[in-house]
Amino acid sequence: MANVSKSETQLKMIQAVCHLMDQGVSVGEISGIAVTEYCSVDKMYVNRYFGDLPDLLMETIQYLLTEEMPSMLSSDVFPVIGTFSVNPHIEKAFKLATYLSGQEAFADRLSQLGKVVSEVYAKQLQDNFGLLPSEALSEAKFGIMFIAGYLSFGGALNLGQKEMQDFFDRRLEGLKKQD
Repeated sequence: MANVSKSETQLKMIQAVCHLMDQGVSVGEISGIAVTEYCSVDKMYVNRYFGDLPDLLMETIQYLLTEEMPSMLSSDVFPVIGTFSVNPHIEKAFKLATYLSGQEAFADRLSQLGKVVSEVYAKQLQDNFGLLPSEALSEAKFGIMFIAGYLSFGGALNLGQKEMQDFFDRRLEGLKKQD
């Protein structure tokens, strides 16, 4: 990667994390060396440009939720009746956040990120179902936890997309009745 700017190299490293995840590498198996080898840059670049690997992973979450997502209000981000799917960028962001959640150094940044995501989702619920702000925020937090649980343990519980879709359809129908 000769003659590449710092910002371009940082982006390549963030994208390398995403590509490694796309190739089936679990977050816990992603190393600084794997990222730098993928990008063909010096192994010290993770520390030089991000501080350490967890900082690179945090920057990757932010990249996925801002640069790669056209809008957090998009109907393909969170489940909508009859179309259950989790955007691949959201899935990666949740996996990274789950991995980092056990590290005290990232508690504040993850909390801020969680607040933003739940407020955006709450706004979507308010707009779609006319919920009061406090109700929408509670529903948003529940939905985010449910999606995180599905992404973390869905396979172990043999939960497929059909079961998830059925659950969200029933949940959203209940919200419509409150309207």
